[in-house]
Amino acid sequence: MLDGLNTFIDLVGNDMNARTPSSMLLPVKTVKRKKEDIAVAAPAVSPTPALTQDEELSNYMQLASMGKLRLDQLMYKCDALQAEKRVVESAHLYRQWIEHTEDPQKYLALFNYGSVLQTLGMTDLAEEAYRLCVATEPKLAQAHINLGLVLERKGQNQQALDQWSNVVAQGVVNPSSDKLMEVTALNHIGRVYENLKQYEMAEQALRRSLQMDPKQSGVIQHWVHIRQKACMWPVYQSLPNVSANDMLMSTSPLAMLSLHDDPVIQLLSAHAFVGRTYGFKEEFLSKDRHYKHKRIRLGYLSGDLCTHAVGLLMADFLEAHDKSKFEIYAFDYSPEDGTPYRARLKNAFDHFHPVGQLTDRQVAELVLTQEIDVLIDMHGLSSGARPGICALHPAPLQGTYLGFIGTTAMPWLDFVVADRHVLPEELTPYFTEKPLYLDGSFLPLNKNMADITPIKREQVGLPQDAFVMAAFGNVYKINEDLLSAWANILKQAPRAVLWLMDDNEKTTAELKRKLHQIGVTAHQVQFSPRTSYQEYLARLHLADVFLDSYPYNCGSTTHDVLNCSLPMVTLSGKTMVSRMGRSMLSALGLHELIATNFSEYVDITLKIANDAEYQKELVKSVKSSMARKQKNPKLLTASFENQIHLLVNKNK
Repeated sequence: MLDGLNTFIDLVGNDMNARTPSSMLLPVKTVKRKKEDIAVAAPAVSPTPALTQDEELSNYMQLASMGKLRLDQLMYKCDALQAEKRVVESAHLYRQWIEHTEDPQKYLALFNYGSVLQTLGMTDLAEEAYRLCVATEPKLAQAHINLGLVLERKGQNQQALDQWSNVVAQGVVNPSSDKLMEVTALNHIGRVYENLKQYEMAEQALRRSLQMDPKQSGVIQHWVHIRQKACMWPVYQSLPNVSANDMLMSTSPLAMLSLHDDPVIQLLSAHAFVGRTYGFKEEFLSKDRHYKHKRIRLGYLSGDLCTHAVGLLMADFLEAHDKSKFEIYAFDYSPEDGTPYRARLKNAFDHFHPVGQLTDRQVAELVLTQEIDVLIDMHGLSSGARPGICALHPAPLQGTYLGFIGTTAMPWLDFVVADRHVLPEELTPYFTEKPLYLDGSFLPLNKNMADITPIKREQVGLPQDAFVMAAFGNVYKINEDLLSAWANILKQAPRAVLWLMDDNEKTTAELKRKLHQIGVTAHQVQFSPRTSYQEYLARLHLADVFLDSYPYNCGSTTHDVLNCSLPMVTLSGKTMVSRMGRSMLSALGLHELIATNFSEYVDITLKIANDAEYQKELVKSVKSSMARKQKNPKLLTASFENQIHLLVNKNK
């Protein structure tokens, strides 16, 4: 009935350092007992001589096999075994009891057994245990929740959604059911639908969850960002018992970069997020450490040293380090994608430490033992961040670069790498980090070495004679004002075609509907699905101009655009993220492509659309400026090293 566990025990032994399962075990108090049994806490065994752990467990196993071990005694013992990290033995005892009992509350043990197996990563056996549990007691919502998590892990998303929907349905049928479980189920439904990019379903699930429990900051955070990704405007919409302040304070820093070109609000959002998300205690492992190395030891902490948007900017930058003055370390938890580019990144370091399997404290202690002078966090508040490492201050100086284009509000980060175009001095009061200013653009403008196979416009459905305006930024960066500006251009340039990314069915349909409502004809809009990086670059060569997003400017995408000699029109604002386009175009001397309001943004684009010769001259200017910049790829790294050197000397 429940095969496979014995073999697993033989393989892993009893010293497995297992983690807590996704859902709690049911506590002993769940068990219903007779009053006369309550005082009995363990099987009757002789108190002398003292039993060894193995002998005591053997006694429990024997009682379980005889059907003489009560359920509460079983749960007490299994809890104790897990506390001692003897998780496999706990599973074995649960199994023994389950197979030899007629207890009507057997489903409680089946649930806990499934949770233990889930902890051990034995998903098939966990699924079997949970299915037996819900077959015995269909109303146990916790079992449906955990079974759904197991099915999700196995890639069976629809079956997982069915389990959670069962819990929600039980709540409709039975008003006295556990509302916490119903909310939990709705949140899982919303999360999975969001991952599947079925944003309408995700939004509905989280909306219902918030109607039941409005005090869920994390759920509000996801609900807001889902509405952004689905282009549901206005993003903030009234919800019962959720105030405008609740929505503002729960909005993630990433979502806020796209919502408001206001440095004060972005600082507020980051500060609130750090406060509610990162509850760990700040420590100072490197306090009073002042190293005297011949070469400055510079560490990079990243999970994006691969073919990721950040990683794709870094190879030339890292290779340009002056190894006579700097010793370069990687503390890496990136996925192994097996690409030559990944190998190139790894070879750029003097010391490469894979830390994906280490805890935050273990990584921090490794950084400390390596006596790193300066540690660069490549994530900030972006996906994949591990702030618990830098919160321990394993290096005397710690900063952030590229991963998040705004203040992190993390008190353990001392500086942010920037330039004076992207982060002018008047914006520094809204950053908790001090600026580390580089010459030129802080974003590397290295040459793109990807092999590109040319394609033709007809292959992607573009008219041969159209003026093609590409806008391949993430769809959550699109907002009502930006779409209106694009529509304004299309109405004044009949040959123009707006080329957007078909990210998902719902968002594409919504954008088409909105464009139609504001008078844009269907033949002036083209959507193309996501594709490989090489084909994406080939597509850029088909466009006549690239339209930057605002207030969240494109970053690595702009790097690709300029490498394809494609002119880009940007709108520069009041925040660091809304000035990335300005940073790169200013470094190339292409100031004429920088707008400071939507009217200028439209006018610059129309000038290019209506003057073919001007467009050709811009292409030449972009190409020559990039070639000039790329002649000496070491300049940016040298500027960075100079600033790091000054920082280290100042800290001595």
